[in-house]
Amino acid sequence: MFRTLAKRHYYTAEGRRIVGILRRKYEQKKLEHLNTSGQVKTNDKHGIGYTSPNEVFINNELNLSKIKVYGFDYDYTLANYTDNLSHTIYDSLKDIMVDVLRYPKQIKGFTFDPNFAIRGLHYDVNNGWLMKIDNMANIQLYTVHVGREPIKDINEIIEFHKGRHIPPDYLRENMYQLSDLFSTPQATLLSDIVQYFRDHDMSFHPRYLSDDISYAAAVLHTGNHGIGGTLHKKVMKDMSTYLERSPKLVGYLENLRKKGKKTFLLTNSTLSFIDKGMSYLTSSDDWMDLFDCVIVSARKPEFYRSCRPFRRATEPTWDRVEKFEPGQVYQGGNMKDFSRLTGWSGQNILYFGDHVFSDLADATTQQGWHTGAIIHELAKEIEIRNQPAYRHTLSWLLRLENLLNEAQTWRKEYRIEDLDHLILEWREERRQVRLELKTAFNHSFGSVFRTYQNPSFFANKIRKFADIYMSNVTNLERVSQDYVFYPNRTYLPHEQLIETLIDSGKIREYL
Repeated sequence: MFRTLAKRHYYTAEGRRIVGILRRKYEQKKLEHLNTSGQVKTNDKHGIGYTSPNEVFINNELNLSKIKVYGFDYDYTLANYTDNLSHTIYDSLKDIMVDVLRYPKQIKGFTFDPNFAIRGLHYDVNNGWLMKIDNMANIQLYTVHVGREPIKDINEIIEFHKGRHIPPDYLRENMYQLSDLFSTPQATLLSDIVQYFRDHDMSFHPRYLSDDISYAAAVLHTGNHGIGGTLHKKVMKDMSTYLERSPKLVGYLENLRKKGKKTFLLTNSTLSFIDKGMSYLTSSDDWMDLFDCVIVSARKPEFYRSCRPFRRATEPTWDRVEKFEPGQVYQGGNMKDFSRLTGWSGQNILYFGDHVFSDLADATTQQGWHTGAIIHELAKEIEIRNQPAYRHTLSWLLRLENLLNEAQTWRKEYRIEDLDHLILEWREERRQVRLELKTAFNHSFGSVFRTYQNPSFFANKIRKFADIYMSNVTNLERVSQDYVFYPNRTYLPHEQLIETLIDSGKIREYL
């Protein structure tokens, strides 16, 4: 008995000694961390960790000398829109919801909040939840909103899904992703209407609301007058309000052609809309000379899979198209005929677009095209990540997680209350630091590209379907056309230790 008590006393004392060591180590690292906060210059563009927003980022090896043909989408690829467009989409959707679908007239008094929604969110049509999920279809907790309010009781979410994971069948049948920038004002209005109904105790089914918003968006974007709906009409009336000129665009496209590359424009938008926009962007009515082939009203992604024939877009025609003629614009069509008529196919094509599913997924998986994603939010997120305050907070998170790993390792031997309390204390601090990093990008949903530790669902699709990605297509103008993009080696968890030592040269210290 005496030996047992002595052993237990020693065990407890040794455990407390370990806790003391861990706490002192924490205080030392915290002090070191705080001392570094004033050492980084606020605007040091050559500091450690600085990333240029004008870079091209690589997912897959890509040899530009093998690329013979460059293709481009229009909206948010060649054409960059101002923030005014999102405000107009939101206001126009309000009008359709009230005037056409008979929603409460008070909705017209809503004001668009550009800081609420981000691209890549998922909407749950059964619960009315708007959320961000990661690359493994796990819910990022503290991003789930019903209306404009976050769900604070995470157990409600976990109980519904029996955990944080969303099964593939549920994801496919009951959720849809907001994949492009046009959808962010749509998501905001949907959330605002859900909030209004909840505030006024009005019964509703979230699927009805999402279906009605989708219908309103279809009316707004497509219309039935051949120019793409009421949104296109508004943009065409005041180009300078909605379109950002791109001084480098014409030079980039001309340089491609001077180097012997073929170019084409493949867009879902209509000729009237494209003609007006490209004339404004290039300051020339001869913008079609920048392309060997122009295809409008393509209906991507059906374009990649359908058998719909091409027809001329500039005049009423009913005969089949047997060849693409210079100076002509074509509409509709399908991938098989496109390849037959142009002779372009496979991996000698590099196609750029902003929408993962409409532009890129089928192009790369079904046709073997190389693809580039244009993601305008990327520039802003890089600027945030370059801020010393963000990098400083991130460095503390990494240090804290290392301390937690060490504490948990000791817990295998010393399961004492003091050590349990220390781990809980550090886990809570970790949660607070991660929330701070999240809200640096967006208060409600965080980064477009990342959950707390994993890539977001959206970012994972970019990694899967885009060889390269960038904030603007003209970022490529500084890259030679025989350049080979080599991606960084991706370490699996079981590879990381030894391969990091090899890469850093530190392996020599152990040999």
